[in-house]
Parts: sequence; structure tokens; C-alpha cells
Amino acid sequence: MTPDQMRTNPGLELPTIRRTARLFGRAFILRCPNCGKGPVLQHWLKLRVRCGTCGLRLQRGEHDYFVGSMFILFTLAGLFIYAVLAVAVVVSAPTVPWDLLEYGLPVVMIVALVGFFPFSRLVWLAFDLMLRPVTPEELEWHRETESEWSSEHAPKPGR
Repeated sequence: MTPDQMRTNPGLELPTIRRTARLFGRAFILRCPNCGKGPVLQHWLKLRVRCGTCGLRLQRGEHDYFVGSMFILFTLAGLFIYAVLAVAVVVSAPTVPWDLLEYGLPVVMIVALVGFFPFSRLVWLAFDLMLRPVTPEELEWHRETESEWSSEHAPKPGR
């Protein structure tokens, strides 16, 4: 297979609402956004290299693929912290326990980061699949190639 066959289709696609809901719904229940099955988790903090059912590489063969999932992770955790803060202030007004919040919210943030971690990765994969659907050629490459990264088969510079 040539390096061009390993790459995804560069054209972006406008997804339907139904397809988008299906991809994100699968991600939120920790299933492969592509096939809806799995397994996709090796353990809570680590995804498998491939989906156990369809064979899709969960990093789509790219080294820095999940940089976007970090944005989603911090956004989800930040929104969660704001929600906890708002509920604490509303419930305990007028004597808000600021000391408890000052020391407790960072702990809650760390727990939220760990708790939302696998969701952020699969939501990012669903977002990518929504805009760049897997082509049959790419899926075949995901299933057959032993290397973890697509760049391992790319020609070396200067050769």
C-alpha cells in the first residue's frame, strides 16, 4: 500500500444531524464511534491501538492526533468545575464556604480530568470522523498494517 492510500480523504464532509448524533452518542457511551462496538479501552486512562471490532486505529495513525482531545478534556472539566462552584454558591448562600471551595475545587478538578479522560478522546475521534469519514481504503490500511503510525511507512526525507 502506498503512502497516499494510507492517508484519509482530505476533503471535509458536511455531516447529517443523524450521523453526528450517532457518532457522538457512541463516543459518550465509550464505544467506537465508527462501528458502535468495541472494546476501545485498554484501561480507563489508555485507549487500545485499534477498535476490537472494526479495526479502526483510534489515533488514525497520526502521532499528535489527540491534541484536540486535550482541548475537549479541559473544556469539559472546566465547565464541570463552574457548575460545582455555581451549585455550591447557590445552595450555601449567604455563608459560602470559600475556604472549602478554595481547597476542594482543585481536588474536584483533578478527579474531573481523570473522569472525563476517555470521553474526551472518543469525542475527539467522533468529531474527526464526523468531518473526515473513514474511507474503505483507510479502514483496510488500519486493519492490515502492523505499525502503529502512518509515518512509519512514509518515505524518508532525502531518499
